[in-house]
Amino acid sequence: MTKSYDRRAFALSYLAAQPEYSHGFSDDDSEYNDALRAYRERLFKGLESLFGLELTWDGVSDRTDGSVLFVLFSSAARNHLGVEASGFLEGGLLVKALERAGQDGPVLASMSRSIDLRDRLWASYVDTMELVLGILLGERADDVFTSADLRAVGVDDTEPRER
Repeated sequence: MTKSYDRRAFALSYLAAQPEYSHGFSDDDSEYNDALRAYRERLFKGLESLFGLELTWDGVSDRTDGSVLFVLFSSAARNHLGVEASGFLEGGLLVKALERAGQDGPVLASMSRSIDLRDRLWASYVDTMELVLGILLGERADDVFTSADLRAVGVDDTEPRER
């Protein structure tokens, strides 16, 4: 299967390359985590190269309104990264306690709404980032790249696997 990378994928790769981004990391495999972090950074740098846009203050400063647009882009990224997951790591014990209290239905329904809102909030921040990228990219806003394009700039987009 050939992967393709549009500007939304570019925005997502920016998020994934940030030190605060922890989605997908293993709790106990630091070798895998190191490989995943390196992969995400390489992928992001490869997409910056292909799109011809370095997503830094200096990289956008030559664009019309680049600095002010990057404030919005990076603010949306920071907000996305700041939205926490549920924080409940052991759901089984929680559900049993709620069942004993007779409140499993209402509490789980409320938690489900919170998770839905969180997911929609995450998506809205990515939407904002994607739209701002469209402005920053200008004529290249609709470009789409493939795994072959990344390989041509020296980036293997094969994600590492946890052992």
